[in-house]
Amino acid sequence: MTRLRFLGLLLQSFFLLILFPLKVLGDMVPRVISKRKETLPITSVTEFYIEDISGPPDNPIDPWHLKISGQVANSLDLSLAQIRALPSIQQIATLTCIGNPVGGRAMGNARWTGVPLKSLLKKADPEFLANRLILRAGDGYYESIPLKKGYHPGALLAYQMNDQPLTRDHGYPLRLILPGLYGIKQVKWLNEIEISRGSFKGYWQERGWTQKAQVKICSRIDTPQNAETLPFRTQVIKGIAFSGDRGIQYVQVSTDGEKSWALARLEKPLSPYSWVFWSFKWKPYRRGPFNLAVKATDLYSGRQEDGLRDAFPSGVAGIHRIQVYIA
Repeated sequence: MTRLRFLGLLLQSFFLLILFPLKVLGDMVPRVISKRKETLPITSVTEFYIEDISGPPDNPIDPWHLKISGQVANSLDLSLAQIRALPSIQQIATLTCIGNPVGGRAMGNARWTGVPLKSLLKKADPEFLANRLILRAGDGYYESIPLKKGYHPGALLAYQMNDQPLTRDHGYPLRLILPGLYGIKQVKWLNEIEISRGSFKGYWQERGWTQKAQVKICSRIDTPQNAETLPFRTQVIKGIAFSGDRGIQYVQVSTDGEKSWALARLEKPLSPYSWVFWSFKWKPYRRGPFNLAVKATDLYSGRQEDGLRDAFPSGVAGIHRIQVYIA
């Protein structure tokens, strides 16, 4: 590298730090992430990834209330006991961090119990011109979604995770579950919903991240692991695929450096909003290194992006590739 080229790269890095502060580039990293090699259908609370801006709120949460106000006919002020007394549903949904790298583990699948958000919106009765929900949390976090997203059949105000009360790290006493959107929209420690008209920038949008936050199609090889040495016999390649609330139509696996692709076997997902397990039987024809890859297509024929794309500003994209050695 020439001295001129080095100086050019240095200047480029400097201007990147000015345009995108370290707060933007560096903080979208979960505090907790699963280290389990083989994925389980339901992620335990202790292995479920944790991402927030500063940890659980320090201020006392009792007496906690959820307030729904703004451009509505009826403002609501509900205690946790009142919310738990309302008709509830249980659903399984996968959440993923917008900063999750290709093949990453910053995602989890859990059984959530709570009140459908649409039921409270109907009680509040938004005004005709209202079009946005502004969501505020006890840790100072704030987000927003289109009002119509609040009527999604899977939009849930959850107070239980895997049949147990939410832990503080996962949003106790109440959090939002929004199938199809990245974790930045799944507000924890939710204590206020304001119904408004117009646009609104949330915490991460003020730092340049996407407003839409739609989950991109992703797939991952869980077994074997990258750089693993395998015996010279038939192998079963396994992993997961996920596309938010758009489901998975098929998964393809390549064992020859993406010269050809073959369909994997899919297991039935636990819900329309959960990841899909896939498997592929592979019989290596020789010893030595092999390059494996996986890609998925959703139920609407949307295809996983081939080119590698960084997390900022709208989420990682790219195909998961590993290399294994047949001994």
